[in-house]
Amino acid sequence: MLLQLPRHNSRGRDAVQEGKSSIMSTPPDQKKATLHADARRRRLLYSQNDLQQALSACEFLYECDEDASYTKVELRRFRCFETTLVVAYTRPFTQSRGGTMPLTMKMAGLKLSHEKRALHARLVEMRNTIMAHSDEEMMRMTTQPFDVSNEDGEPPIYLIQTVFDEGITLTGRLLSDTNELLHEVYQAIVHTLYKELQAKPDSFALRVDSEAAKAVRNIKPWSDPTHGEPAARGERSE
Repeated sequence: MLLQLPRHNSRGRDAVQEGKSSIMSTPPDQKKATLHADARRRRLLYSQNDLQQALSACEFLYECDEDASYTKVELRRFRCFETTLVVAYTRPFTQSRGGTMPLTMKMAGLKLSHEKRALHARLVEMRNTIMAHSDEEMMRMTTQPFDVSNEDGEPPIYLIQTVFDEGITLTGRLLSDTNELLHEVYQAIVHTLYKELQAKPDSFALRVDSEAAKAVRNIKPWSDPTHGEPAARGERSE
């Protein structure tokens, strides 16, 4: 009696192979996801500090009275506050050299109104054309050469007199609107960090102070006399 072998079921084989493939497939790259979450967390923390600087500069700008007259030096003081406000606010939204991802409103769970989105874009434009770069089309100045020779018959000696626009842009209602925008973005960042802190408190045990940052600040390591090793403080070199 001949035994008849069962016919090969290609569907069954394919199903088994698919099962094996699904079991042996590579799991998601958890390390990459963790690195992304860490980078995002650092960006939010850095941004919190940037917004604090911008808010302080904004508060100082309220000292400027639109109807008052100021000397050139006083106007430049207000201009310094305005520059700090714009640069500090827009800094998180630009790609940094270290590779840290730029801040987005979505990252902070924030949806701005149309008016605030337009104001945000205006501040970014101010940063790009006036504060961080001197675009020629945005420059306002007047120059005039004048002769300072003392005696007749001597070759003329010329000096140049320059007059630049020392005024500020963020005043009055525009400053108030900017203040509201800064507070809204800042509060969104703080709220997002607070929620993540409650969920993963250990992930906020950070210490970021690279050798490059120390070199820029001209800090040399301070040695703990009890251990003879660099400790977590520094002193400025002479």
